[in-house]
Amino acid sequence: MAIIHQIFSKFALIGDDLRLKQNVLIDINKQGRILNINYNSSKDENDVKFSFPHHLLLPKFINSHTHLGDTVLKDQAFGLSLNEAVGIGGRKYQANKHERIHRITAMRSAIIEMIESGTSACYDFREGGLNGIIELQEAANDLPIDLHILGRQNTKIDLDDVLSQCDGLGLPTPLFFSPHELNMIQQQTSSRNTLVATHVGEEPQVIQESLNQFGLSDLQVALKYLNPNILIHLTAYDENDLIKIPSSKFIVFCPRSNAYFGLGFPPINYFLNKKNLIGLGTDNVMTIAPNILEELRWLVLRLKEQGISIDPVQALKLITINPSKALKMKTGCIKEEFWADLLIINLQSCRTAYGKDPIMSLLFRCLLPEDISLNLFHGEIVSNELF
Repeated sequence: MAIIHQIFSKFALIGDDLRLKQNVLIDINKQGRILNINYNSSKDENDVKFSFPHHLLLPKFINSHTHLGDTVLKDQAFGLSLNEAVGIGGRKYQANKHERIHRITAMRSAIIEMIESGTSACYDFREGGLNGIIELQEAANDLPIDLHILGRQNTKIDLDDVLSQCDGLGLPTPLFFSPHELNMIQQQTSSRNTLVATHVGEEPQVIQESLNQFGLSDLQVALKYLNPNILIHLTAYDENDLIKIPSSKFIVFCPRSNAYFGLGFPPINYFLNKKNLIGLGTDNVMTIAPNILEELRWLVLRLKEQGISIDPVQALKLITINPSKALKMKTGCIKEEFWADLLIINLQSCRTAYGKDPIMSLLFRCLLPEDISLNLFHGEIVSNELF
């Protein structure tokens, strides 16, 4: 599919602040990057082939935490505890009993679901060592998405092989390692300048196990020995613990997954006014559909239930601007030199018509992919024929 070189939209969310602008004309270069952004364009919309006079243009979404490997086990964890579902020997590891082609096909279906619902990039925790990484690479082959694989070694001696084939390391918990081993991991990842992410504080039981093993919480262990870039969950911690987290750490929450396992609501409100950048992930496909806009929609309503009204633009940043900045990406934002990873949302569908605020229509009324009029990745149209 050829690169679209120019696109007009009545409304658009522009730049790091997601400023709502009208009559926006975007020029895209041959490489699929944004070349120019023209506001209040005087150019007749009829002169532009890709013209959307009743629509909202916005950056595509970033899913900051997924587990695609258990897609083949959809809906098999309901009623199980967190440990029974995803702990060592838990239900998710039964994916290994399925044929390789079935695991790959299932993961590919989940990636397509993300693409169709507006995701341009995701960060996936991939278990299974080098073989697991290769399977996921095959699943994503030729699909229009930036898939960042955070691998995991099968044994304590194959870390080099894993790191050579992926974008970083994704650890289930620092408790699986000794302080010496965590220091070794930190040294190897630091020397490679690669990302390190880990789950921490997903449930009180993990914190207690860490206290028994290390005399420190799993959060303290991670910060002291591992120095990760990304901290995921933090559901079981309160402000007395959270205050110790450096502002440089990217915090990722998965509220629907926490609810699925009955683990409570993550401390999102604490971080809304902190310097830490925060993002959202959909977590295990076995339990939660990987539609990141639905994750955001659910979060906003749950916060409202607690008497917390998050600004809609600030909310959208959780799945666009924040992860883009934290992970140093050239997607998730409409600005010059960034990839033309863009969505055009129909504001006159049966769901969005008569809405007075395009952002509110996006957050609460549009249905994806049904209300996507145009889906671009690197300036090219994402077509169902690709799948």
